[in-house]
Amino acid sequence: MFERLCESFLRFTPDLVVGKNRVFLEMSRTRKLFGEESLSARARVLGTRLGLDSSTWRFGSGATIPRAWLRTKWRTENSGELPVDAYFDVLDPLWFQEPDRSRRERLAMFRALGMRSLRCLFEIPKEAWLVRFGEEFDLFSEQYENGGSIPWNRFVPSSVFSETARWNADDQVLEAEGLIFRLKPLVDRLMERLHAHHRAIRTIRISLKLDRASPDREISLSFSFPQTSRVLLLKILREKIAREMERDPLSDPVVGAGIEVTETAPRETTAARFAFSEKDEQEEAKKERMLELVAYLGLKIGDAGGSVFCARTSGHLLPERSWERVLPTDSQTVQAGQIPLQTARISALFPRRPVRIFPEPVRLFRIGSDLRLGGEFWRIQSISEPERLSGYEWDVDDTGGFDRTYYRVKVRGPDGVFEEWWIYRDGNAGELCLHGVY
Repeated sequence: MFERLCESFLRFTPDLVVGKNRVFLEMSRTRKLFGEESLSARARVLGTRLGLDSSTWRFGSGATIPRAWLRTKWRTENSGELPVDAYFDVLDPLWFQEPDRSRRERLAMFRALGMRSLRCLFEIPKEAWLVRFGEEFDLFSEQYENGGSIPWNRFVPSSVFSETARWNADDQVLEAEGLIFRLKPLVDRLMERLHAHHRAIRTIRISLKLDRASPDREISLSFSFPQTSRVLLLKILREKIAREMERDPLSDPVVGAGIEVTETAPRETTAARFAFSEKDEQEEAKKERMLELVAYLGLKIGDAGGSVFCARTSGHLLPERSWERVLPTDSQTVQAGQIPLQTARISALFPRRPVRIFPEPVRLFRIGSDLRLGGEFWRIQSISEPERLSGYEWDVDDTGGFDRTYYRVKVRGPDGVFEEWWIYRDGNAGELCLHGVY
């Protein structure tokens, strides 16, 4: 679990070194983003999410590893206030343990000489100490002064993203809701790890350990777009597991489970990854909700990225060319909830557009009070006031521009269903075309 906590700290800085029950973070390049209080508060939240008791944790900062450790353990860097016991804290700040026999004898000797603090050690000429202790005191002096002799072995976490759990026989699970309750802590831990690694989920595999000699059940999921939300992932898992259990009920109770992320994708870089201001977090949440919605729709309709997409406006005046598909992971095009003020003012001047606009208009034929679409006849119920759209688009085939008169037409289908169509008459070709459905 301690390694999982260290992984979580990667969201603060990629440069960290791990010691015995302690973590050192190199924050010189992010010191404008974090203060000691904000960093400690975030770290405690991460610890709580991993099920750790953070109430006894200590935090301290310093220019070097020894100074950071001295301030964390003794709450000061002033050598006059540090007891002589801090001698070995300076010598071995990464892996310091309780003094063994030889170290206790060394401290007893210091006290017998009347030395009660580290400051007393520096009052004796360094040459005198070197004669008695040799390289040890030289190393102590070097590390106390600048800490430069301590190698910075960067923490490299595991690249395998998997979590498992097993529960007592009395807590056997037979239904989907209970299983989701058991899987939630695994999902939480996986999402924390992936966030720290700056990764998102592409494919996932769930293994269910059944009681007795029954073979394990496996459920695999692939996502059209990378997943970053624990809430959405749990929602998808709940629906998937419920369908699986309904289609193929479990032969025995579930006594254990495992989740493995089999494929990942880069997670979009945002300011909120390092800067935890409220505004940055809100913007990141908006963007991720948009990506999650698109991914969820793609999963529901079994889409592989074709029918479900995001759109942005283009420079064309021609309605069917006024938008284009974009990847929902494109940070330059997906801005959930953000509409430029100028665009919003212009849009308010125009009539409401159809929810569904066809990529290419469909030819219609009018016969009296009916419109023929393919082999079906639709009876006209009402026609709105005309709206004129025209412009010059030099890449429009054979015309160099367009001139259209649009109408909102309410129609009744052959089966009695009412619809509202967006229809136009082309001023150049004279054709009547269906362009969208409200």
